[in-house]
Amino acid sequence: MMPGYHLQQHEPAIPPGERPAQHIGFLDFLREICGDDPAVPRFWRVTVVGLEEVLFAAGQQVETMTSEILMRLRAAAPHLEKRLADVTVLFRGRLVRGDDLWSEYRGTRLPIGHIFGSPTPQSTPEGQRTFFANFNLTHGG
Repeated sequence: MMPGYHLQQHEPAIPPGERPAQHIGFLDFLREICGDDPAVPRFWRVTVVGLEEVLFAAGQQVETMTSEILMRLRAAAPHLEKRLADVTVLFRGRLVRGDDLWSEYRGTRLPIGHIFGSPTPQSTPEGQRTFFANFNLTHGG
């Protein structure tokens, strides 16, 4: 996989011979990458879960929350790129791409595109649909 964010609806299958990715909650992921000296190992493969819960819990403040998350991810982008990290963000809800990308989660449309833009869906070698976003997230927010 290319270094960057891979947005997927379900747990991806691990191809034979590959080591599984580390699993981490979204808030823990932000803490890991946003410190003064992020402890990101070279070729870090991590699967991040729980972004939907964070946005759902934000309720009426979801726009403020997406802006804060985008700012933190952009600040960490140079370090993640330098370390050639591969970050898979898993979603429980259905990812839908229209004018923007959103997740249908608990009857709510969560604005995932406000963080990651609206990337074109791609297929993994295993046939799973994924949305890829570079670490710099220059879609405009």
